[in-house]
Amino acid sequence: MILALAALLGAALTAAACYAAGAMLIDKLGLTLRRFERAPLAFTLGAACLHLAVFAILTVHLAYWPVLTALLLGAIGGALAKGSWKLRGEQGEPLSVNLKRICIPSFGIFILLYFFHAWAPEMSPDGSGYHLGNVVRELRAHGFERITTDMYATLSAGIEMLFVPAFAIGRHSAAALVHLAFLVALALAMFAYGRRLGMPWVGAAGAFLTFASPVVGIDGSSAYNDVGVAAVVFSAFYWLEIWDETRDSRALVPVGLMAGYAYATKYTAFVMVLFALGFVAWRARKVRPLITVALFSSAMIVPWMLKDWIVVQNPIAPFGNAIFRNPYFHPMFEKNYAEDLRSYGVTDKRTLPLEVTIRGEKTQGILGLTFLAAPLALLALRYRHGRRLLAAGLVLGITYFANIGTRFLIPPLPFLSLAMAMGIGGGFGIGPPILGALMVFHAVSSWPPEMRHYADHFVWGLNHILFEQALRIVPQDQYLRTERDYSAARLVEATVPAGERILGLRGVPYAYCNREILSTYQSALSQTLIDFINASIIEDYQPTVVESFKFQERSGSRFRVLQTATVHDANAQWSVHELRFFHNGIEIPRRPEWRIQAWTNPWEVQLAFDNSLATRWRTWETVKPGDFLDVDFGRDEVVDEARLDTSPDYYEIRIQVEAMDSNGKWVELARDPKAVLADHSKYSLRRAAIYEINARGIHYLLAGEDDFRADDIRDDPEAWGMTQVASGYGIKIYKLNGATK
Repeated sequence: MILALAALLGAALTAAACYAAGAMLIDKLGLTLRRFERAPLAFTLGAACLHLAVFAILTVHLAYWPVLTALLLGAIGGALAKGSWKLRGEQGEPLSVNLKRICIPSFGIFILLYFFHAWAPEMSPDGSGYHLGNVVRELRAHGFERITTDMYATLSAGIEMLFVPAFAIGRHSAAALVHLAFLVALALAMFAYGRRLGMPWVGAAGAFLTFASPVVGIDGSSAYNDVGVAAVVFSAFYWLEIWDETRDSRALVPVGLMAGYAYATKYTAFVMVLFALGFVAWRARKVRPLITVALFSSAMIVPWMLKDWIVVQNPIAPFGNAIFRNPYFHPMFEKNYAEDLRSYGVTDKRTLPLEVTIRGEKTQGILGLTFLAAPLALLALRYRHGRRLLAAGLVLGITYFANIGTRFLIPPLPFLSLAMAMGIGGGFGIGPPILGALMVFHAVSSWPPEMRHYADHFVWGLNHILFEQALRIVPQDQYLRTERDYSAARLVEATVPAGERILGLRGVPYAYCNREILSTYQSALSQTLIDFINASIIEDYQPTVVESFKFQERSGSRFRVLQTATVHDANAQWSVHELRFFHNGIEIPRRPEWRIQAWTNPWEVQLAFDNSLATRWRTWETVKPGDFLDVDFGRDEVVDEARLDTSPDYYEIRIQVEAMDSNGKWVELARDPKAVLADHSKYSLRRAAIYEINARGIHYLLAGEDDFRADDIRDDPEAWGMTQVASGYGIKIYKLNGATK
């Protein structure tokens, strides 16, 4: 029960501090809001400000729970002292009895479902993975670490910054409850927007369409950030409407802050900055308002870009690696990762409307049966505010096809929901009965047992109210151990000594695992290490081809191998296991004075010169004319042959050997090499791969039982130079024995 109370305390203090900070800023700016819109708008505005304060604390490595608690209490105390805590402003028209009769039970039953799910031990896939995993690392280090082996550590984390103080006080469930607070704020803001327009039924129905959507419910009651993003972008839109109505230039401050905070919460929400700037330019037709919005947006954006620039030399990491080149992320990974996000296994995009509304297994969640009627939102085009809602929703939806998971529709969903409600029930005398019926239908069809009747069996969604789990009547560890992944994380901690890094062929929820696991795809390092293992098993990746270039002997200090072909396969790479130079059949010995270069991927060039056939240098992006391996011997050497140990997994590659003459110009020596098959039967690629991994300070390997590489390792771990040290819960853990080649 103590854990449950701590979770409530951590979430309550964090949410209260957000409201307090926002309320103080609103009063400081002298802005007037109506009472029903002050709470949600103050909460999201304060969240933006508080996230920067936590960012600063992490930057200076003062993230201790007393410091973080003092921050929260300071904000709350300041609001109480200044009188900002009190809800003030115009009351607005009283709500009708019928509206209350619909809203109270409809919202009430879903908030109970969400509240107890958020309060229960957190075990969502990404919530217990990187969303909270990085929070755990930051709190353990009391600040930001220089993490270059996890792409998720480079993403902007505006919502996760609020998880930091909540987690410090109440652990995992506190973070999920904070995210739930964003969902409540979003619903209140949408309802308030309808009331502001004089359409309370539209506001209530629109809010409920979003609030009760199955994917919103599971996401918003977990330690994710998508619902938080939706609350932030809708608040930015709301402030734009307030500014346009009042033309009070002070309202542009929260406009800028919220638009910039959208980027800070999720990269794809950066379009809100563009929408805000475009809207202000259209309505104001002056430069000064644009400057205000841009400056305050920058205050939220620049810290995250600077962090990534300092840590991984890329301000928009983990993307844009072909522009901001760095040794931490491969451009080919980015390309393949983006392709995966655009597909989700949905081969026919025409099925997406059904997939995201009523099926959901492939795209991981559903919006709900009601949203099959989404085209009715176009009826809102007859209203000025309807056109604005649809415009904002369209702008926010532009980035959807970069990731077609259902939850990436959550940010534009509030605008679509309000437009649907406005199109169906706005301006007609029979609007309230229609909207009331719509809310009841949506409540019934979105309730978990009913939703399961039409959605795919394995759709991501809630099942029932977790009352006993939330109150810890069912002990937390007992409940979590019903999840195999949690038990796998506990097995890792029990088996692998503290401080050891693990190469993972599969992952575990690292919010519950105090060990660093290098996942298969999350960094250049882990991809390269996995490539060592793959090249030991997959024949096409193995150095079975020797390409020999023979030419008239040449004395010189600098030679290179140049790729000249334009390839048509976007996935084609050039790889070289070893590059050697010879004179009269005798290899020119490698010396410390050699200076080696490569393009592309200069950071891994040593892999082509390390005397290990288990490793290989790769371009890690589409091969193109001008890619090269370059060797400066540091003195003149006589050379008449160059040999490349390479693999047959590339196509359309054309290479030639060149030497630099006394004038600094490259002179072609040979092309069209003679290729022969290599015999490495006496060379154990498996043991060599483990040797290379072990030499890089990684002494453990985690394999999933369903991984094709795990079968080969399980059948004969000794042949790999490994010993199995633990097994269970779908994983096997091996210790690397420091095997020799």
